[in-house]
Amino acid sequence: MKAHLVLLLSTTSLLAQSPQPITSSTLDESEVRITYGELKRLVAATLPKEPPPPASKPPPPVTAALLSALYQLDPQASKITAEMQVENFDGEWHAVPLAGAATGVLTVEPKDARLVVTDDHLCLITDKAGAQSVKLTFALAKAGQGTKLHLAASPIASLAVKEVPEGRVLRLQHGDITQTLTSAGLAALPATEADVTFSFEDARKAAQPAIASLTDDAIVSTAVYTTQVVRDGSVLTEGAITVSHDQPTKLVLQLPESSKLLQCHVNGDPVRAAVGEVNRVEIPLDNPTTDGAESEVKVSFSSVLEPLQPAEGELALALPQTPFFVKQIDWNVQLPAAYDLSFSGNVDSITEKATPPGLHLRKSLCRDQQPQARITYRKRTTN
Repeated sequence: MKAHLVLLLSTTSLLAQSPQPITSSTLDESEVRITYGELKRLVAATLPKEPPPPASKPPPPVTAALLSALYQLDPQASKITAEMQVENFDGEWHAVPLAGAATGVLTVEPKDARLVVTDDHLCLITDKAGAQSVKLTFALAKAGQGTKLHLAASPIASLAVKEVPEGRVLRLQHGDITQTLTSAGLAALPATEADVTFSFEDARKAAQPAIASLTDDAIVSTAVYTTQVVRDGSVLTEGAITVSHDQPTKLVLQLPESSKLLQCHVNGDPVRAAVGEVNRVEIPLDNPTTDGAESEVKVSFSSVLEPLQPAEGELALALPQTPFFVKQIDWNVQLPAAYDLSFSGNVDSITEKATPPGLHLRKSLCRDQQPQARITYRKRTTN
C-alpha cells in the first residue's frame, strides 16, 4: 500500500508541474521514479505466493513386525509347517524374529528368503517394503517325545491339526496352560513370545481324572556334580541328573546365589529352561515312552568368588536345591593342585574307593535341601 501511495504522489507531483493538459497520451509518456527497493516489493506483491510445504509424515510406530503365524501339524508327514506374514513398514533393513533358534528349520519358502540366527532367534532379513509371506517347515520329534518350538510374538497365531492318530490325543503345553485335542481341529496359540510343546499321548492316560497324588511326580535317582575353582575365583559347576518320572513334568532347580545358568540338555537335546526370580530354573521333561522311565538332565552354571589366597584361605560352595526327593548326590570339588583341602558342611566325605584328585562329597536321601560345603585350602608344603 505504501508503495502505491508513493507512486501516486510522485505521479501527481509530476503532473502538477507539467504545463500541458493531462491526457491519456501524456500519462503514457510520463516518467515515474521510485527506489529499487520499492520496485522490488511491488514486483514481489504481483507474484503468486508459493504454497507452504506439505507437513512431513511421522515415521511408523513399528518399523517391521510378524503379523500372523499359522501353524499346521501333520502327524503322517511328521512335520509342522508355519505360514507367516511379515510386514516391513519403512523399507529399511530389519531382522524380524520368526522362531527360536533351538529348533532348526527343514525348509523355507521362498527359497531366496534370507534367514539368519541372531539373539537366539531365527530371523528374516529384509529391506523390502510392504508385506511378504514366508513358509517354514519343522520336524516332529520321535514318537513318545514332545516337539518344542519357541514361538515369536504374533498377534494372530493358531495351530491347525490335520488328524490325531487313533487312540492318541494331542497335548499343547505353554507355561501353566494346557490344551488337549482329541480330533482334527484348530487351537489358538499365545500371541506373546512363548515356548510351546506339542506331544501325542495315550488317550486312556489323558482321560484319567486328575486327583491329588499321594506320591511324587518324579524322583532324582542320582545326581553327579563337578565344581572347578581356579586361582582368580572363577567357578564352573557341571551336573548330570537322572530323573525317574511317569508323566511330563518340570525339574525345578534353585541355583546357588549369584550363579548364572550356562547350558541345559535333556536326553542329549538342548532345551530352553525358564529362569525365574532368585535363580529358580524350570526344566521341562517330556512324557517318557514307558512308565518309570528316566530322563537325563545335564546343566552347567558359573559364579565368581574372591581370588584364592597364595598361602591359605576359605571359600563357600553350594549345589542346586530341588523340591524332588533325591536318593544320592555325588560332588567332586577341584581346586589347583598346589593346595591341600578340607571341608565342613551338610555333606559327607566319600572314602570307599579310589577317586580322582580333589574333594569327593556325598549327600543322600534328601528333599528341598541345598548341599553346602565350606572349603579350607592350604598351600602344600614340600619336604
